[in-house]
Amino acid sequence: MSNKHVEGMTRIFVARPILAFVLNLLIIIAGIAALSGVEVREMPDVDKPSLSIRTNYDGASAEVVDREITSVLEDAFGALDGVKGISSTSSYGRSRITLDLNSDSDVDIAANEAREIVSQTMRQLPDDVEDPTVRKSNADADPIIRLALSGNKSLAELTTLAEGQITDRLNLVEGIAEITVTGAKANEFRINVSMPALLARGLTLNDISTTLRTLRNDYSLGSVDSDTSTTTLRSVNPDVTAEMIGKLRINATTYVSDIANVQLTGEDTTQAARVNGRPSIGLDIVRQSVGNTLTISQDVRQAVEELQGQLPEGVALTTTTDDGIFIEGSIQEVTKSILLAVAIVIVVIFLFLRSWRATIIPAIAIPVALIGTLAAIWIVGFSVNTISLLALVLATGMVVDDAIVVVENIVRRRHEGEGARFAAVTGTNEVFFAVISTTATLAAVFIPISFLPGQAGGVFSEFGFVLAFCVTLSSLVALTMAPMLASILDPGKPSRKMLAASEKDDYFEDSLPKKLFLKVIDKAIRFPLLTIGIAIAFAVFAIGAAQNLTSTLTPSEDRGMFFMIVSGPVGGANDYMNEQTEQVEEILAPYRDSGEITSVLSLIGRGGGTRAFVIVRLANWADRERDQQAILAELNRKFTQIPGIRVIARSGNSLGIRGGGSGLSFAVTGNDYPRLVEGADTLIAAMEQDPTFTNPQLRSNDTSLQISVDIDRDRALELGITPDTVADTISAVTQGLTPTSVFIDGEEVDLTVNPDGGWPVNDASDLERMFARTSEGNIIPLSSVATFQQVLSQASYAREGGSLAISINANLPQGVDLGQAVERMRAIAQDVLPQGTSVTLLGEAAELDSGRAGTLLIFGIAAIIVFLVLAAQFESFVSALIIMITVPFGLAAAMLAILITGGTLNYYSQIGLVMLIGVMAKNGILIVEFANQLRERGQDIDSAIRDAVSLRIRPVMMTMVSTVFGGLPLILTSGAGAEARIAVGWVVVGGLGFATLFTLFLIPVLYRWIAPLGGEPGAASHRLDQEVASHIGLTD
Repeated sequence: MSNKHVEGMTRIFVARPILAFVLNLLIIIAGIAALSGVEVREMPDVDKPSLSIRTNYDGASAEVVDREITSVLEDAFGALDGVKGISSTSSYGRSRITLDLNSDSDVDIAANEAREIVSQTMRQLPDDVEDPTVRKSNADADPIIRLALSGNKSLAELTTLAEGQITDRLNLVEGIAEITVTGAKANEFRINVSMPALLARGLTLNDISTTLRTLRNDYSLGSVDSDTSTTTLRSVNPDVTAEMIGKLRINATTYVSDIANVQLTGEDTTQAARVNGRPSIGLDIVRQSVGNTLTISQDVRQAVEELQGQLPEGVALTTTTDDGIFIEGSIQEVTKSILLAVAIVIVVIFLFLRSWRATIIPAIAIPVALIGTLAAIWIVGFSVNTISLLALVLATGMVVDDAIVVVENIVRRRHEGEGARFAAVTGTNEVFFAVISTTATLAAVFIPISFLPGQAGGVFSEFGFVLAFCVTLSSLVALTMAPMLASILDPGKPSRKMLAASEKDDYFEDSLPKKLFLKVIDKAIRFPLLTIGIAIAFAVFAIGAAQNLTSTLTPSEDRGMFFMIVSGPVGGANDYMNEQTEQVEEILAPYRDSGEITSVLSLIGRGGGTRAFVIVRLANWADRERDQQAILAELNRKFTQIPGIRVIARSGNSLGIRGGGSGLSFAVTGNDYPRLVEGADTLIAAMEQDPTFTNPQLRSNDTSLQISVDIDRDRALELGITPDTVADTISAVTQGLTPTSVFIDGEEVDLTVNPDGGWPVNDASDLERMFARTSEGNIIPLSSVATFQQVLSQASYAREGGSLAISINANLPQGVDLGQAVERMRAIAQDVLPQGTSVTLLGEAAELDSGRAGTLLIFGIAAIIVFLVLAAQFESFVSALIIMITVPFGLAAAMLAILITGGTLNYYSQIGLVMLIGVMAKNGILIVEFANQLRERGQDIDSAIRDAVSLRIRPVMMTMVSTVFGGLPLILTSGAGAEARIAVGWVVVGGLGFATLFTLFLIPVLYRWIAPLGGEPGAASHRLDQEVASHIGLTD
């Protein structure tokens, strides 16, 4: 045997075992050190860069704002580089424009350019408009935890607790950026004025306000300086009471108590919160951008437990939603999957090698690769999340592959009579190229994943990096630690038990399964046309069946919580929405009683007086029999029976895509708003008749009742009253006045003046009977200077891509995927929408639609990259082609497996398909590379491929079984995030088995047919060696 077989890197590590041990130990130490510093979160940080431009134009209607502000700015922003999409909303006195930027855009540069565009556009805007503000949107601003405070105290008392003791304790938790108290109801002095009594005395509400301003009991009066000190002067008044306010004198004959009732009570608010049907105060916790969600969640839970023991009896602080629970549950499930996969893989190795010494060597590759990858995650700034952990689960079955190949070859050579150390070096060198080739191929195949379009590309690029780096580390272990340990442990030295087994079946080499397998492969080689025909027939069948696969962005996920948007009729009041939301709570009550739902948080009045939000937290996954989708489907049917409101149930998705979890979301767009309204109504009516959709409806009802006030300015001037006085009078009566505030025990308490006593304002006629004082002191009715008319107006206008838009949502029944819904909606829209209108997809539907063409491109790029890497490694395009021809058959088998198991074609399953390309190529490399080696040693093509299959069938089967069984925990998983793991798991488990069969049967046939076209392996290298030898001979 030539010296080159015992030279190279392998010889160094066998000769210097401590060096190999220290190198691998350093990798583990680096991973352990990184574990304490790496961030833990649910998903990778791939927030879409976006800008938000807000403009206030006081007093302007939604139509005016849209025409004179929003459309002008949108046209100007069309010149901004990197803008992917523009959406906007114009409402009363306010414009908001959102610019979605390309993922590679620098948001700081884009913000500066946007401000410059705003500055240049100001001359086109109305003179009295406020300067638009440009902000960099932050997706982390959503609450990660919601708490609710409820009990037997008044809401004012609960508000004091929430804003004081509870907020103070929670602010001590590191990583919290902001705590927002919702549904707060502070104390106030309410002065309910009898309007008839007020007018009888010739007074106005402004007269009362002027009197109340004299009551402020905390004035700064300056300071007095002396030679040695400075003394601050402040007014000191006794504590204010309702009785004291009533005794304030308005004029010589009238006290406040003469025309008003004064009481200390909770303030009137337009928002309310309830938890499990009880009035409550909500606390929304937002994390800092660098905060660790899981750590914050754990610290907040501890703080809540401490606070619960300090709160008054009968008061409870409960957690209504907590992102940390899902993340914690998901990480625990993935960790269990990793441990189970490790155990399964070790058992598989032992069953094949029948030696603990041979088993322990590949097993060592698992902790080195998995723990070492944590260091790489920390170095590049990634995080430990469900995606990176999913990659580690899949890697568990793959990181042992290289070590298995090395150890199996060492054992084989040891059985041929070589010594332990010599076999370790020669056995490793023999497969050195195959190990490097398979590692390079697997690493290269994940490069295209980072090119997936949209947010998904950013998410899964982290997946590809983690898996590629983990596999790379495993090859390092296989080429350094494995031969060193093999030289020491001598796994090829059979024990007595193994010798007994060896006498029976020649230590697995001549076992019945292997003989049967080789016999079938021999038949396949003898009848190549039949073999290829069977493969093609299977592929055609699989591809045909796969046409029924449904497309979704992500599999339906059970996140343990969902929320509902409750919309009321036009002009609906808070009291009405409060009553209707109670009906929603009544429907949810039996689910709470059964334990499926643990908490229901209702927020009434948020997002407008005709809206309410209901956030539902489900029991832990192990504590309920039904998943979230089954519960939602049942609830959606019941919600349609509530009259007077519309309920849209939503659940988030793991990608965090804007508008995610809302089923099908799209907008009818155009430039003629009345035609848009007509088209949207017609489309919704048509969708209601189609079983593909459930509960299609407008995302929001943007019409509202409005009383238009037309002031006769000339008449008002004649009577001595200004338009501002008219406006202030109306505002005072309809909204009340807060002229001042006082301090009681350190708490600021407002004094609020409200008209009362038989003067309700229900319609325009009530406003006509209102009175105001002229400049000469006369009292006149407002009807003498203004006319009032109640009309139905558009409260807001939305735009998508520069066109007016009306957004529509539709839930999807079980069995209908998002891809089907999009196609069906488009077909209906084409038939019923009027000319000049079209549909624009939003949210998940838009992401899915934009990614379809990109996904095909990704697979094409992956196949090309793998082919080129193989060609470079083999120095032969023919050898690379032999391997790549088998890939489509494996992909077809995997898609059939997805269909049989009821899965969908989503981003997670697509990851599995891309990974399958690399795994199939790896198996092919083991056979083709060894066949090339045998040909270089002088064997013909037929004998070389037969011997290669015979000698490589065990490592191929071992790597396949270890990868398949290593993926079993993914499909057997449950709990948080199980849907994503199952989607990838079935591709690996279901597809890889068939893919390996295609490799074992097709590659020998294809090799015999195609290999002769590529000439002799290593021909160029041999010619170079001959020329070098010839040149050396001449010089000698």
